[in-house]
Amino acid sequence: MSSGRVRAPFSCFTTCMLTLFCRTAGAAAHVSFLTSSQRPLSSSHCNSRILCGSSRMLNMMKAAAGDSSQLNRFVDVHCHIIHEQFAGEEDAVAQRAKDKGLEYCVVNGLEPQSNRAVLKLCDRHPSSLLPALGIYPLDAACNVINPEAWRNPFPPPDKFDVDAEVEFIDRMCAEGKVVAVGECGLDAYYCTDPVEFAEQERVLRKLIVVAKKHDLPLILHTRKAELRTFEILQEMGVVKADFHCFCGKTKLGKRIAEAGYYLSIPSVVARSESFKKLVKEVPLDQLLTETDSPYQGPEKNVRNEPATVPIGVQAMAEVKGISLEEAMNSIRENFRRLMRK
Repeated sequence: MSSGRVRAPFSCFTTCMLTLFCRTAGAAAHVSFLTSSQRPLSSSHCNSRILCGSSRMLNMMKAAAGDSSQLNRFVDVHCHIIHEQFAGEEDAVAQRAKDKGLEYCVVNGLEPQSNRAVLKLCDRHPSSLLPALGIYPLDAACNVINPEAWRNPFPPPDKFDVDAEVEFIDRMCAEGKVVAVGECGLDAYYCTDPVEFAEQERVLRKLIVVAKKHDLPLILHTRKAELRTFEILQEMGVVKADFHCFCGKTKLGKRIAEAGYYLSIPSVVARSESFKKLVKEVPLDQLLTETDSPYQGPEKNVRNEPATVPIGVQAMAEVKGISLEEAMNSIRENFRRLMRK
């Protein structure tokens, strides 16, 4: 596990606003992600309006979802069950997901240590956990960050040989050990320095080359850099990609979907107006489901895990005016097209 280094706390929005990745107990401290990586996981990809009175709504949604174990084709395209919040529970979390009808969960890595942890965990659950290896945007810039100029409320990422890790990911892809390249992408929220952002883009481009070489999809982090990421994909002729937890403008989301890329919706959609709006506007055949566990859950201040996917799908089904089973089957088919599983 990680050093467990505690970082500066982040506060939540009040009155139906929430920083989506906040830890339990509201403004809880940010803790390192299983690794020496300094990924700010307790911050959000976006600020999403949260529905008032969500407890009652969520209970109704749970009841509507019923015993989702009778429906066994749910998928989670983006989770982090190697996160230290799951320490010692990883196998139980995987089993709970299966019990709730999840057929596959894609476990995403971020940098050297978590990438290897992902491979080990997925080796233990080959029928249900699928590995994706990547380099998180802030980690991608680790070697060009000036610690003295760092102004974020958490320490800068530890340095590592980024190009060597790209080569490692390339080897794992060549050996058929992964289903996607990710989490990777661009982050312009915490990274405002042009040199750092340029390094993020350099690493993303290298990972795109790897993904295209092996005909694998990309799982993308695009916080405050959705348009630039989209432009790079178009420029480089990328065909397969998922915009994880897309929080850009709905108009751009529709453009991304029209280009053939997918947008994955976390289970927080059960209480998020902005995600509901996105689901309403984007065709179902370009949507996927995720949890970004342990964050982005349907219940505030409760650790999220893949087992909550059916709640998210139920919310999406209600927005689309279709049954839970129809939504599940459509999303499962999207997953098959992207992941070939």
